[in-house]
Formats: sequence, structure tokens, C-alpha cells
Amino acid sequence: MSPFCAVSRSLSVSLSPLMMTSWQCVSPTAPSGPPNQQGPLQVNVPRYLLRGQGKDEHYEYEVKITVGDETWTVFRRYSRFREMHRSLRMKYLELAALEFPPKKLFGNRDERMINERRGHLEAYLQRFFQVMLCSAGGSPLRGGDGISKHAVGQLSSFFRKGVFDSSTHGTG
Repeated sequence: MSPFCAVSRSLSVSLSPLMMTSWQCVSPTAPSGPPNQQGPLQVNVPRYLLRGQGKDEHYEYEVKITVGDETWTVFRRYSRFREMHRSLRMKYLELAALEFPPKKLFGNRDERMINERRGHLEAYLQRFFQVMLCSAGGSPLRGGDGISKHAVGQLSSFFRKGVFDSSTHGTG
């Protein structure tokens, strides 16, 4: 495959994007089906890209975030999702029970598995934001300025465009 092979597929399970109305708080241990969230923030993982060549070949997932009328996109490897989850669950105890999509030892290059993982990462991020918006534990999303691109970036550098560009886990 080429170093920048774009792949976009839809899941057979409907993962509805967050709408621009009111939020419904749920426990991070609620059933892991598609979250029924609504609010001033939308997040989805619409596609993945194959990047690199040979032993450096890897998939990156497009994360599209919309806050109000501002939308931005970052590309992140699965390992960056996992790092973000691990670091934030230590900082915000309410995330400790949030289930993260497991790492696969075999088949992690299979397109069916990659697309399935994309759907699980999207559902994870939707539930993540739902928990953080309802958090009483000092989340920047609960600050006096309200939900903004800046507040999302303060939550984690994972959501900032341009971060990780020059590392081995590079993004676009």
C-alpha cells in the first residue's frame, strides 16, 4: 500500500455523533454500547490512514472535534489514545472505570480489525467527553469559561493540533 493510503468505512453499528443540545451524565461503568450523548461538543473518528513504509508502516485515526462553530482534526495512533487514557485516568479518578479498547496482539494490520477499532475508539472518546463534562473533579471542561477549543486542549495535549508531529508516533 502507498504511504498515505486513506481508508474510510462506516460501521454497521450506528454511532451517532453528539448533538448541540443538553448533556446527559452517565457513569463511566454504564453499558458499553454506543453512548446516547448530546451537547455543545462533538467528537468522532470518521476514518483511518495508513502511513509510513515497511517496518515503520502504521495506522493513524482521524479525530474530528467540534466545539460550537469551531472544528479541528488531529491524527493519532492507537498508542497515543492509550497513553492519553492512562495519564488522564490517574489525574481524574472518574475515568478509572472508563473501559478502553484493548490492544490486539495479532491481526492489528487487518483492515476489518482496524475499522472495528476505529468504531471502539470513537465510542470511547464520546463516553470520555461525557464523563469529563459531568465531572466534579476539576476538569477544564467544567471551568468558568465554558467549553472551548482551549479547554479541550487544556484537558490533554492529545487534542491539540500539531502535537506529536515530529515523534515516532507522528500525526498530521
